[in-house]
Amino acid sequence: MTFRLLFFALLATAMGQSVVMTTLPPLGREAGLTEFQVAFLMSSSALMYAAGNALWSRVGKRKGYRRVLITGLTGYTIGTLVFATVWLSGFQGWLVGTALFLALTAARSGQATIMSATPPSVVGYAISISADHERVKAISKVSSAHSLGQILGPTLAGLLVGFHLLTPLYAISLMTLTALILVWRFLPDNQSTPTTPQTQKTGVAVTHSIQPYVPLVIGMNACVFLAVAMMQQSLAFFLIDHHGASTTEAAQGVGLAMMISAVCALVVQFTLVQRTSMHPANLIKLAFPLLSLGYLILYLHHDQSQLYFAMVFLGSGLGISYPAVAALATSSCKPENQATVTGFITASPAMGYIIGPPIAASLYQLSHRAPFLAASVMLATVTLIAVGHLRVKPNPSEDKL
Repeated sequence: MTFRLLFFALLATAMGQSVVMTTLPPLGREAGLTEFQVAFLMSSSALMYAAGNALWSRVGKRKGYRRVLITGLTGYTIGTLVFATVWLSGFQGWLVGTALFLALTAARSGQATIMSATPPSVVGYAISISADHERVKAISKVSSAHSLGQILGPTLAGLLVGFHLLTPLYAISLMTLTALILVWRFLPDNQSTPTTPQTQKTGVAVTHSIQPYVPLVIGMNACVFLAVAMMQQSLAFFLIDHHGASTTEAAQGVGLAMMISAVCALVVQFTLVQRTSMHPANLIKLAFPLLSLGYLILYLHHDQSQLYFAMVFLGSGLGISYPAVAALATSSCKPENQATVTGFITASPAMGYIIGPPIAASLYQLSHRAPFLAASVMLATVTLIAVGHLRVKPNPSEDKL
C-alpha cells in the first residue's frame, strides 16, 4: 500500500511535468513568445526546482517525508492552476508581451519551488523503508512512476489539446489534487531508516573506492537530462518548422514521441532493472551508449517514423540510467549524508533543464538539427568517462545488485 501511494504521487507529478513539456513550446508559439523566452521559462523554473530539491530533501529528513510530500503536491496543484490561468489571460488579451512573459515566469518559478518537494520525499521515503540490498529495486519501483507518467501525460495532452491547448494543464491539477488527498488520508507517517552495517553483504558494496565517484555519477545524470531538455525544447519547434505541423499537431507529435520513449523506459525497468544481477555501475555503462545512439538517429532522421524509432533508444537508456545512478550514489555515502545525496540525485534532472533549453535555443538558430547532434556527442563523451572511471567491484562473494 505504501509503495502504491508513493508511486501514484510521483506518477501525478510526472504526468504534470510531461504535459507541461509537451505543451509549452506550442503554447509559446501560439502566444507569440520567442524560442528564447520559452527556453527561459524552462530554465528559470528548473533553477528553482533544483534549489528546492536540495532544500526539501533535508527538510524531509528532519520533519518527515510524508509532510514534505503533502507540501509538494499542494504546491503542484495550486501552481498548475495559476500557471494555466496566466496562459489563459494571455490568450484572452488581458496580458501581452513583456507583462505576459514576466507573469508566466513568476508563476512557473513559484510552482517549481514548492512542487520540488515531491521527488526527494518520495525517493527518501522509499529508501528509508528499504534494506540496502533492495534499494535499487525500491528506487526503480517508484521511479518507474516517472516513466509511466511520461506515457500517460503526453497521451492525455494529445487527447485534450484538441479542445484547447490549456485543457491538459487544468486536467492534471485534478490528478495531483487526488494524489494529495490519498497521501494525506492513507500514507503512514513512519520513515524509520533501516540500518545495515557496512560490513554486511549487500548487492551494492559500500566501499571507500566508490565514494569519490558520487559527484561524478550525479553529474552524469545531470548530463542525461541536459540532453533531454535540449530535445524537448527543440522538438516541437522542429516539427513546426521542418515538418510543417501546426501548434496542435506539434503538441500531439511530441506527445507521441515522449509516450514511445516512456513505454520503453517502463518496460526496461520492469524487465531488466528490477531483475538484473548487474552492478549499477555496469548498468550506467549500458545506458549512456543507448542514449547517444538515440540522439544520433534523431539528428539523422528524415521522416517522423525514424524520429519515433530514435525514442526507443532514448527511453531504454533513461529507464536504466536513473535508478542505477540513484542506487550507486545512495549506497556509496555515509548514512548521515544520504539525505543530501538524495536531494542532489532528484535535483540533477533540474540541473540539466537549467542550461539545456537556452543552449538548445542558441543551437537551433544555427541549425534545426544541431541540438540533437550536440546531445549525442555529449553523451558519447560521458560514455567514455563512465567506462574509464566507474570501475567499481562488488563484494567478492556477491556479483549482483
